[in-house]
Amino acid sequence: MRVEFGRGRPWELRRIGLALLALASTACGGGGAPSAATPLPPADPVLLEYAEELQIDFAEFTLTDSGLYLQDLEIGTGPFARPNGRVWVQYVGWLPDGSVFDGNIGQDPYPFRLGADEVIEAWNEGIVGMRRGGKRRLLVRPELGYGSRGRATVPPGATLIFYIELVDVD
Repeated sequence: MRVEFGRGRPWELRRIGLALLALASTACGGGGAPSAATPLPPADPVLLEYAEELQIDFAEFTLTDSGLYLQDLEIGTGPFARPNGRVWVQYVGWLPDGSVFDGNIGQDPYPFRLGADEVIEAWNEGIVGMRRGGKRRLLVRPELGYGSRGRATVPPGATLIFYIELVDVD
């Protein structure tokens, strides 16, 4: 499966099946708190190194007041996603090393209500204003994601990269 990320650069999702399998096998185990000896990575995404295949270029992102980085890949033509509105998305989530930790490409769209504490803070902020059919990348600092606790396959203090397609809005 290929997802296009603007300017004709193909994005291979070759690892999503394995990552989803790993997610399913570890979901019941949960993510424990970091040990005192485990230092957290830098909270500022600019200070991290990213896998080459992620093609992170901060010049292509817009930085919001909260510290969320947004990159519109395709502007949709349908209605806007608005606060407290219901949305359906297709997405893939990566860690900076290029490993996929979650996603639903090829599955049913994921539904949720924006601003209702159903998803991470970065999604509540980063999806508002998208139009149906739009595609966006979010580069999420830890405090807008899973923070110092992490979650299942997301380590504590992790910066996250999401590809999101807004399939529908209500």
